[in-house]
Amino acid sequence: MELFRGRHHASRSVSPDPFADRYDPHDAHSDPIAMQTLSATAYPSPDLRRGPSPGASPQRSPEIGLSFPRGNHSYEPVRSSLPPTDSRATSLYSTHSLGYHKTKDHEAQQLVDRRAGEIAEWKVHWITPALMIALFVAGVGAAVGHHFFYMSLEGKPSTDQLTMVRYGTALAFFVKSALVGSIVMCYRQRIWHTFRTRALTIAGIDGLFSATEDPTQFFYNGEMMINAKIATVMAICSWLIPIASVLSPASLTSEITTLKNSTICPDVATLNFTHEAKFNFRGESAYAGSSLVYYNTTNFEGDDGYFDYYDRPSQNAKRLVFASMYLKEPAVATNASINNCGERYNCTYEVNFEGPGYKCDLYADSNHDGAGDAPFDIDVLAPKGDNLYFGVVDQGDYKIPQTETGPHGIPIHEPFPDSLGVFDVEPTLWIGYVIKTDQTYKDDDPEEYKRWGTVHEPKIVKCVAYHTNYTFELEYKDSKQNYTRKQRDFLRPIVDTTFKADSGNVSEGTASPSSNFVSPKGDVPTYKRTAAYHSIMQLLRNFLGGSVSYSKGLFVTSSDISETNLMVAESTYPQKDLPEAIQHVFEDIIISLLSDEHLVVAQKQSVPCTKEQSVSVYKYKREGLWIGYAFAVAGAFVCLIIGGWAIHQNGVASDTLFSRILVTTRNPTLDRLSVGACLGGDPFPKELTRTKLRFGVLNEENPREGPLGVVEHCTFGAVGETKDIQKYGVYAGLKKYRTDGGEEGRCDEKEPLLEKEGLRRRQ
Repeated sequence: MELFRGRHHASRSVSPDPFADRYDPHDAHSDPIAMQTLSATAYPSPDLRRGPSPGASPQRSPEIGLSFPRGNHSYEPVRSSLPPTDSRATSLYSTHSLGYHKTKDHEAQQLVDRRAGEIAEWKVHWITPALMIALFVAGVGAAVGHHFFYMSLEGKPSTDQLTMVRYGTALAFFVKSALVGSIVMCYRQRIWHTFRTRALTIAGIDGLFSATEDPTQFFYNGEMMINAKIATVMAICSWLIPIASVLSPASLTSEITTLKNSTICPDVATLNFTHEAKFNFRGESAYAGSSLVYYNTTNFEGDDGYFDYYDRPSQNAKRLVFASMYLKEPAVATNASINNCGERYNCTYEVNFEGPGYKCDLYADSNHDGAGDAPFDIDVLAPKGDNLYFGVVDQGDYKIPQTETGPHGIPIHEPFPDSLGVFDVEPTLWIGYVIKTDQTYKDDDPEEYKRWGTVHEPKIVKCVAYHTNYTFELEYKDSKQNYTRKQRDFLRPIVDTTFKADSGNVSEGTASPSSNFVSPKGDVPTYKRTAAYHSIMQLLRNFLGGSVSYSKGLFVTSSDISETNLMVAESTYPQKDLPEAIQHVFEDIIISLLSDEHLVVAQKQSVPCTKEQSVSVYKYKREGLWIGYAFAVAGAFVCLIIGGWAIHQNGVASDTLFSRILVTTRNPTLDRLSVGACLGGDPFPKELTRTKLRFGVLNEENPREGPLGVVEHCTFGAVGETKDIQKYGVYAGLKKYRTDGGEEGRCDEKEPLLEKEGLRRRQ
């Protein structure tokens, strides 16, 4: 022990202090560290604790063998102010000392002793790959769930719309978070592969560590984008994927659409003229409705032998017919849509009933020589005559009044005539009209024709009253009524007789056979039905009789047809297809009867119908959701493959936590570079950011070998002091030197491992 002390003191008295001069951290220009040319061959001897031999010119660094010329810029260790505890720890270096010493923290020292002999384990722990895959699968699953959630809403009424959008937004952000989380974990594996294979400046390493959190690195860190392209693209993906969380919720919108439902409409309006046939104003205990007919009677009290006979159309019948004719469309009840379809619904349905109708056929035109039984000749029409329209509609018409009556319409004179109230004929409509064409007359045509300018084609139409079976389709849309005749079957004439006019008066004449007359004293229901039909037809005929002529440049009308849509107002000519137009106008009158639910003929009926409702419903635009998600999922999947391959190449799954940085930066060179920057504050020294490092195996002088082979240390280091990490190599801690037990010796952090392994082998 004394010998050791003497030698020690002698050595201290002879050898110059290598740290005699203080280091000036602000004088950086004379710093001799050349990080690109470091080499382990600079070590002068295996024992670096010895001082330099006397007379040696350059002073070697006791750590890595770098040349430090003596002068005003040498490093000086920071001496500990604590008193020495034993001979083996006479000084404690806080920054630059590489001497082995025990820590003053007892628990930390126990952990150091317990971990002595550990080697780096080549093992891919399942947590990191499982999380990478689980996050990716969760993101894809949430995207698919988002799709099906919106599909379940499509077409449904957009109730609680704000809540549904919130759910969709939550799913979108979950997709974003899961996929970005998977990408970030894959990105971390990739940058460790980059650190192993590429030398990057500290600024470039900073950029890779923070690129997923600091987007400014993409603009100011060009080295990162040049030397770590794949990692940079992965980081960019982590910033772009959240765009999908903005696009996808917008794929659910609402729009006004029509919902259709085939169902039963229980109370639609229809007509039943059988009610008129059975109606008797005397015997009704409750209000049965308004009749279309006003009757006279032979006995108001209804004593034996009485009968009621037709007088004229009722006021309700007049109101409905006039409304239809002057409106030029069917009259519609105020609440017809609600009553027939239900509130807030449109509907379409069909009704079928039997009623009166006109069967109109072309009887004569300019190609025929005569007009046959027509009460007028075709020559009364243009171009020979002056008439554009000519109608005779009252041949054999029912006489009003039938006889002189007293109070309550009771005939005064008895006995009553046999013809009282009898319908011996239902007048035929004889309609003559002219079609104005665009064709001009020929040169050889009569001059009287040429006064019309263009060819005028005269026609005569015969319309006979029939019992008619109708099928109408009624549509109520936005409270507006439309109808379409689906079917019309002419069954039989209402009064099946033939009328022969007198020679002097075309309106007077006789009808035959008398057996087909409809009498109030015979079949009463048939008579009352005929009377109801006759009242409606009489009101129409009041508009059709008379003429419209053109003479001396003036149009002269003597018919109420000018007040209807049977005449074209712009030209004062009849419609070109007048026969069909007359039938359609009469059908307008029939449909108008549906508007008054208080008529005797009114009836409610349950029919199949299609209900429609214009509502705001959800509209799912699939492309809006999947365009964003497709790119997000594809990018995350590519990153997952890259991350998985990086784990395979690295041999371990790592992270960017402080603990990982701590264990991968244990390098004496990095300790020396960190002088003056240990607080980690800004601004960071620029010369340090330009220093190139890579993650590799530290080149150590005389690495120890044992039963496990050469045991080396992995760390960030300069290019010249590191080499490639070999997968499945044996790696542990740094190599250290100390003086132990009063004799010069060498001990490193791997020695417990080597000794334990050697002892185990010997045993």
